[in-house]
Amino acid sequence: MDSKLTLNDTYLVKNIQSPALSPDGEFVAFVLSEPIRGMDGNTENLWIVSTRGGEPYRLTRNRAHDAHPQWSPDGRYLAFLSDRPKELELIKDDEWEKAPPESKHAQIWIFDRVQGGEPRQLTDRDEGVASFDWAPDGSAIVFAGRDPSEEEAQYLKAIRDEKKPGPLVIDRVQHKADGEGYLDNVKTHLFVADLTTRAVRRLTNGAANEEHPVWSPDGRWILFASNRTGDADNNRRTDLWLINPEGSETRRLTQGDVGAHDYAFSPNGLEVAFISSVAPENSYVLDQLCVVRVEDAAPIRSLSEAIGQGWSSIGGIVADQLLGDPVNHARVYPVPLAKTPLELVSKSYDGTFSRVVGWTDDQHILALAHHRAQQKLVHFGLDGAVEALMPEERIGTVVDADANAAGMVAVYNRPEHGRELYAATDGRFQRLTFIGEWLNDRTLGTYHWIQYPNHDGETIEALVLAPPGFDRGRDHAPLLVNIHGGPMWYDTPQFEFDTQYWANRGYLVLMVNYRGSISYGEPFCQSIQGDWGPREHDDVMSGVDYLVSEGWTREDQLFCTGFSQGGIMTNWAVGHTDRFRAAVSEHGMWDYLSAFGTDDCHLWWQDDLGVPWQNAETYYRISPMSGLMNIRTPLLITAGEHDWRCPLNQAEELYVALKKRGVPTELVIYPGEHHAITRPSRAIDRLERIDRWLARYGGIPAGGA
Repeated sequence: MDSKLTLNDTYLVKNIQSPALSPDGEFVAFVLSEPIRGMDGNTENLWIVSTRGGEPYRLTRNRAHDAHPQWSPDGRYLAFLSDRPKELELIKDDEWEKAPPESKHAQIWIFDRVQGGEPRQLTDRDEGVASFDWAPDGSAIVFAGRDPSEEEAQYLKAIRDEKKPGPLVIDRVQHKADGEGYLDNVKTHLFVADLTTRAVRRLTNGAANEEHPVWSPDGRWILFASNRTGDADNNRRTDLWLINPEGSETRRLTQGDVGAHDYAFSPNGLEVAFISSVAPENSYVLDQLCVVRVEDAAPIRSLSEAIGQGWSSIGGIVADQLLGDPVNHARVYPVPLAKTPLELVSKSYDGTFSRVVGWTDDQHILALAHHRAQQKLVHFGLDGAVEALMPEERIGTVVDADANAAGMVAVYNRPEHGRELYAATDGRFQRLTFIGEWLNDRTLGTYHWIQYPNHDGETIEALVLAPPGFDRGRDHAPLLVNIHGGPMWYDTPQFEFDTQYWANRGYLVLMVNYRGSISYGEPFCQSIQGDWGPREHDDVMSGVDYLVSEGWTREDQLFCTGFSQGGIMTNWAVGHTDRFRAAVSEHGMWDYLSAFGTDDCHLWWQDDLGVPWQNAETYYRISPMSGLMNIRTPLLITAGEHDWRCPLNQAEELYVALKKRGVPTELVIYPGEHHAITRPSRAIDRLERIDRWLARYGGIPAGGA
């Protein structure tokens, strides 16, 4: 018998991520994230399943975080990152009588699939390993890891002292990052570890970061990303570089006009595919799929000497004397001397890109692309051919994928089962896992696509998740407008616990892909640049008007919520309409003037609005706080104590302003949380509080667990 989704079902939600297809295409390793009630957290462990089908089996079961599995070229070994306790062989003699120490940083571990047994720890770095890649002959692994100097190590020890932490000493512009906290000056460099001896040798050093190394198929080059402008905090000019495994020869693959990420060598090693926009600091210029030839890489004398070279100006400093428009005046970004001889493989495609999955042969690239509210697996030919492989219908979205010459696999999230693993067999994708089978015993809401005009005459698309059994021609239900974040993200028809919970409670859930949403083309995305608020609000409220006029809901049944940018737009909404009976603003922002320098997005603000001391009027005008005197709607506000994306002070300012004006409000602060809720108990607490708040002001009577 089917039953409704309840809050206790939070502990049943498991997510598949990081699929890794074996070189022969026979197996897929993947990470399964699952909540553990007793530890009030999540573990990520490794599993393997055959691409021919059958039951997946577990490789690891520690209460640890295992990540990024990667097969050796011959398929014998499976390497991964893990923060599990240190291997006994690596424990010092005077520590043998103690329990293996917990690791605070991820290290590389390796399974031997032939001999079996426990995984073997390859690295033992004080600051851990960030990413790695196999040498093509399987004899070594190149990895990127933070590498503090002796002085920096002493500083880290002091600030991490739990009993008497030392002061934070900051001299960076990008001085904080959400989920990381306050940033230091420690650089990430490349190292090579021998698989047999575990000996590690340094490959790079100096005053810049070298990240995400990838070995070329012929073993001649190691490709990596690095911002070597000399002022990496003030721009997003991440270039691609090559270094040989001995460290004696280096080349520059891109010339400073890109912000390259997610790259891969072609099987013959002659070309590199990567993702970049043509305006790296402008978040509204969509990413493209690019290819550059390895033979076009420019030789350089050394990586150290390359810092600050190749630019006619570096930028970063905004002049006090304002010349002309304050926005353009503050766009002081590097100007490269040369232009990368790249090919835009995606120039005929109207979507945008998240990452290169891999080359399927020397002429074809598989990529994840955003297109009309879905992330799709798309095959691109160097001849201009484009084929969208998955999804084939307007339901579900591809979360992740992997591919090689032997095949391709994808993590596909559909509303009825959540994230599951699929493999391509004879041109069709077959489901390999059934992690979400428990949803077969739950009643689920149904997605509906709707389209309607906004007040500027543009067609806006939205999703409505209707309660189980809802009849459009007969029924009406309370409407919960759920505004997505970003602002350049979008809502997609997939399984999300929150929205399905609200549908099971009896709400219609409206999810509008308002102007700015990234998957509807660059003009649609760019239309909100430097002027957040009115267009998105109009698109949302036009959707509300449509559902009221069509009889889905009634005018006295309207509620609103949103997280991050959705919280910002909820704050804007209650200052520009009194139609909602109650609203919930989660982890949003209120005053953009005070946000600058307290959040981690100074480059975004600078490119959109200039700097606030030269453009304060615009900062104020587009801030939700400009609508303060119109707010009458009861508003619940939530925030993370250590949220550096939408800082806590934003929620506090809004809360006190409403209190002073007598507007019903409440502030909920989650201790230790960043720009997301990570603990299952708090995820439940959050939904319970929203449930009660909506019920207090005329919503559906609050439900239990």
